[in-house]
Amino acid sequence: MKKIKILTGTLLVLGQLAIAQTAPTADEVINKYIAAIGGKEALMNVTDMTTNMSSDMNGNSIIITRKQKLPNKFSMVINANGMEIMRQVGDGEKVLRGGMQGTNTIEGTEAKQMTAINTLFPELHYAENGVTSTLVGTEKIEGKDTYKLSHALADGRGTWTDNFDVTTGLKVQSIATNKSPRGEMTTTSVYSDYKDTNGIKFPMTITQTSPRGPMTMSVDNVKINKGIKDSEFSTK
Repeated sequence: MKKIKILTGTLLVLGQLAIAQTAPTADEVINKYIAAIGGKEALMNVTDMTTNMSSDMNGNSIIITRKQKLPNKFSMVINANGMEIMRQVGDGEKVLRGGMQGTNTIEGTEAKQMTAINTLFPELHYAENGVTSTLVGTEKIEGKDTYKLSHALADGRGTWTDNFDVTTGLKVQSIATNKSPRGEMTTTSVYSDYKDTNGIKFPMTITQTSPRGPMTMSVDNVKINKGIKDSEFSTK
């Protein structure tokens, strides 16, 4: 009996070692994702991008316009039935967030985290933004086997996670927590229906779950290198 227990324990250890040896590093997971959506060269040729999305919430027509520009500028505007209900703008240092309850400026760790996540093709710029990524392990998402990565800023704060399909390398989920006037708010985004635009694959359906409730966004179009002006990202 003792020999059987020893043998069983040995097999378990060997099995764990085999898994550890075959598991990719965080950098390898990210590199596979970059290759899967078009490759580093194609992505680096993009200097600005506008993504137009639409949704429906409780019978209200929602229009979302997201703009990104190198090196680290971004904005997102949400309109419901023709009225602006939310605006978020990042100039690379600060983030201006406005909505029905007023406007506030975000700085420090939270602004750095939001910038690192919303930068154009953020995985390409993690190193320059001081972001470190760690492979947490595998996880089932929507029935798919995925590699889960945890990301953190240089000071170890502002963590968020991404899940990448083991087979295709595509990103299937992101979870991030940000502060809001109502306290911390965790948003889960699920990405699906990837399609090619200008040689780059984008998810055409994004389903978000947050304290505001669930919302499924359809990507209507993606416009690349249209010369977005820096003035569109002013936080003053």
